Amino acid sequence: MAKLGNKHECLNCGTKFYDLGRSKLVCPSCEGDQAELAKEQAESGKPATKKGAKPATKKGAKPATKKAAKPATKKGAKPATKKKASSSGTTRSS
Repeated sequence: MAKLGNKHECLNCGTKFYDLGRSKLVCPSCEGDQAELAKEQAESGKPATKKGAKPATKKGAKPATKKAAKPATKKGAKPATKKKASSSGTTRSS
């Protein structure tokens, strides 16, 4: 397995990510430069953003979305259907 480097948490949006051995830490989600965010946080004495805040995005950038995984099916297999309860003609009396 390839080494992923050190694990970090974005100071802006809270996303956890690996640095991949790079010297400059940039969040893959909000593209926040961690060095600049740490400097801002140290100067103000407050976190860069509040917990639960939406990450900053570039102009025209599309927000990242997760696609739902499709269920695995075999080629040519028919989708499973629920079987209806069969009526055998007998009735239960109370």
